Amino acid sequence: MKFCLILTLLASVTLAPTILAQEKNLEVEFRVTRFDPADGEPPTFEVGSATKRVDVEIPLTSIAGPFKVRLRDGRFLDFWRGDGETPEIVLTITEAERKDLLLFFVPSGESFKVIKVRTPANAIGGGDRYLINACNSQIAIKAGKNESLYLDPGKGGVVRAPSDGAATMPVLVSIKAAEKWKLATTETWYFDARFRKFLFAYPCPRTGQLCFHAVRERL
Repeated sequence: MKFCLILTLLASVTLAPTILAQEKNLEVEFRVTRFDPADGEPPTFEVGSATKRVDVEIPLTSIAGPFKVRLRDGRFLDFWRGDGETPEIVLTITEAERKDLLLFFVPSGESFKVIKVRTPANAIGGGDRYLINACNSQIAIKAGKNESLYLDPGKGGVVRAPSDGAATMPVLVSIKAAEKWKLATTETWYFDARFRKFLFAYPCPRTGQLCFHAVRERL
């Protein structure tokens, strides 16, 4: 019995370095885009480890990538700018986020906040729209016959393409203010099964009216 226990302990000690090495070699595949009402200069980051990095420019009206880099310690994705000794942005990447990952960069002071969105095709398919509420109030989206989608500030959700294959769908967007719902905009959205779209709903800095920033991605 003791002999078996010793063998088990020896096997654990032998396997531990192998497991650690595998974790350090884990990679993430991701794409990037940006939301910036001020339309600032596109930032460029070096992404990856201190010894092996790739240059990633963050576009405003398109999606760049995919990029594939090794995770630090098997779970951290580092973004570097300038000559700093530490990364400017550090994201923790879970096992489920190692692929089909879209990163939204949003200006925050002198740097950026990054929103992670998992984008497998079975979750956000052709014709679908993923919408993030960048307003300070809750919004509601009523698209065609779909049930209304309610989004708190900073939250996102999927507006499905018409189930009957129609190319257009009327959309009503309301915003909640002082505990009352007010219609903010009425639109007609066009759908193409070859593409999916990612949108930010935000108040226009000049007029305060609800606007949409959109980028599309071909499947």
